[in-house]
Amino acid sequence: MNCSIIYYIAYKTGYIQRNINKKLSTIKDIKITGAAAAVSSSDLCIRFENTLKTNDLVIIIGGLSSGGDRNVMTVLSDYFTQKSLEVTSNKKILNPDGGKDGYLIQSGSKYIAVFPDEPEQIDKMIGSELMKHIKITPDEAATLPEPVITHTVVFAPDPNDALEQLAKRRSKNILLIVVISLTAAVLLGAAGWILSQYL
Repeated sequence: MNCSIIYYIAYKTGYIQRNINKKLSTIKDIKITGAAAAVSSSDLCIRFENTLKTNDLVIIIGGLSSGGDRNVMTVLSDYFTQKSLEVTSNKKILNPDGGKDGYLIQSGSKYIAVFPDEPEQIDKMIGSELMKHIKITPDEAATLPEPVITHTVVFAPDPNDALEQLAKRRSKNILLIVVISLTAAVLLGAAGWILSQYL
């Protein structure tokens, strides 16, 4: 089961990414294929639509405390209504720390998990509480080569984080490495600017 993460007006994304990677790495049938960030409801809809096409599980972090039309559940509800998508089930994922509860939405064979942007709370909520509601079906494409992991935004770079992992997997082609490095620098700068506007 391919899984992608969308950070929606979320904070502490580096810590959260590490927690999710660690938690999901213990579940052999789930593979994280990418991460993206959204800072507005329209941005979230675009990211969500693109991500849902190629992933069976989409994890959205943040936006549960936002009011009005910016609230993540309102955005998702409007999206499903506009696209005439059926919601097979909608379950609450209880937050043992007493913060905002999460949600697990099922639409056909697709799952959408929504969590608050608190690393410690996600760590407790993403384990058995989430997985007991997800039915993992055998992957028919299991014999195909592994998908290339892509990241729209790379969070919290450090020697052990995603940028180095990506660099090891990339071709030795110097031009490609230069292009990727420049793109990552621009994206990190943009992410820093966006975060500075909301902090």
